[in-house]
Amino acid sequence: MNLFFKNKYLIFIIFILYLITFNILSYNYFLEDFKKLEIRENKKNLSSLINKIDNNLQTIYNITNDYAKWDKTYDFIYTNNQQYIYDLFRNNSNTLHDLGLDFMIFQNLNYETVYSNFNKSYKLKEKKSDFISNLTKKYNKEEHATILKINNEYFYTVKANILKTDSTGKIRGYIFAGKRLKISSLNSSSTFNKIEVDKSKIKKINDFIKSQYLHKVGIYTILKDKNINSYLYFYNHNNEIKFSLKVSQKKDIYLKGQKQILIFNTIISSLFIVLLYILYIHTSYQDKIQKQLHEKVKEEIDKQRKQEQLLIQQSKLAAMGEMIGNIAHQWRQPLNALGLVMQNIQFAYSVGDLDDEFMQKSIKKTNTLTANMSKTIDDFRNFFKPNKTKEYFEVNKTVKKAIFLIESTFEHNYIEIEKEFSKEEIEVYGFASEFSQSILNILSNAKDALIEKKIEEAKVKIRVYKQKENAIVQIEDNAKGISEKIKDKIFEPYFTTKEEGKGTGIGLYMTKTIIENNMGGKISMKNCNDGACFIISVPISNV
Repeated sequence: MNLFFKNKYLIFIIFILYLITFNILSYNYFLEDFKKLEIRENKKNLSSLINKIDNNLQTIYNITNDYAKWDKTYDFIYTNNQQYIYDLFRNNSNTLHDLGLDFMIFQNLNYETVYSNFNKSYKLKEKKSDFISNLTKKYNKEEHATILKINNEYFYTVKANILKTDSTGKIRGYIFAGKRLKISSLNSSSTFNKIEVDKSKIKKINDFIKSQYLHKVGIYTILKDKNINSYLYFYNHNNEIKFSLKVSQKKDIYLKGQKQILIFNTIISSLFIVLLYILYIHTSYQDKIQKQLHEKVKEEIDKQRKQEQLLIQQSKLAAMGEMIGNIAHQWRQPLNALGLVMQNIQFAYSVGDLDDEFMQKSIKKTNTLTANMSKTIDDFRNFFKPNKTKEYFEVNKTVKKAIFLIESTFEHNYIEIEKEFSKEEIEVYGFASEFSQSILNILSNAKDALIEKKIEEAKVKIRVYKQKENAIVQIEDNAKGISEKIKDKIFEPYFTTKEEGKGTGIGLYMTKTIIENNMGGKISMKNCNDGACFIISVPISNV
């Protein structure tokens, strides 16, 4: 390790290569997930667009069907009774404008027009007879209510068989009804940036959307710049493309995901830099000590002084080694929690629950964890200094902070946290971050015990209350308690009941040191009900 850190240029090159590789791989991996999520959300919006078209066709179909299945219409086709026309289409009656239609055409079985009516607001670009001829020819190639292109205009069009009101009797003719399809009306909710008739030659398809009336709707989606462009291809029953639309909308999910990935990569890269820096400083410090010791050993003057200097340097080295070990231990749980936050994001995405609120909550937890990890370095560095400055802090707030840091881990393992906080503010004098870390250590041990023993309906109860002149924090789990044989050893350094490699045995030792030595309080443990109960008592400040 010493030889490795002596070659600073090699370290720098390896570090740069690692960061580049990590950022590229993680960026591409997560970005692909957000791309899929963006495409899935886009398909939902496109399905809503098709539903709007179906609803318009359904409305026209209902109107046309009402007229077609009516005894008066049934008789009109044979008699051509003008009173029928007068009653229905005079100026003060049910005009096409009232019905929301641009045309209604009545034809007999020979497709001869008995009567036709056009909305006054619609100006035909050709003769009525030519329009009707084009309409019937194109519609007879279809099977359902559909969209037809006539003279470079698009129409919602419905054809209904003329029958008696009770749908009996032979078919006497047909009613064709419809209205113009205004592209702008399809985006009334402003879901999309732009909808237009597609005039490009792109005819690729990578998915389909179901429609109630349209025979088949194919889609081709591509992500370009800041937009996601979708091409909708509308087919007839002969699998011929009647027309196509180009729909564009902003890649909101993709762009937000891209930003979150960059934030995540920045956090991880920063953590790696900090760890590498600590290792480098530690190794440099060791080299410095060894060099000093080597020089002092060679000196044959004042051997007693040399021995004293050696002891002093060794003591400093031991303290630094212990501090680094503690930092590594305290970082393990926040790093696991950070990993779980990312897993929760991926899980939420897989079940479709990934939204802005969830993402913001995850970011908030991530920022809190990393800030806590950074602060842990200063806390442990100050911990070994005898001249640390204490401060007044509120117990409820500090306990809530500890719960917040580990809450996602509990939720992931289906462990319920019952909280009961004091209704009055309880202030104590001491080290807020160390006190919070003590709570975190106990909660983490409770979580590990509940998981290891596979407790059903796992639960941890936390109470904060005032008892005389002391602030009490009581943490109780239902993990079946701690064996009487080892109960008195749990606060000893390096004592652990976990498998080798899964615990250092320093967590509760540090907790006891913080509460009793640094804050003048007391911590105890007893088995109660269905598990272990830790009670922390700290004197209340009289300020």
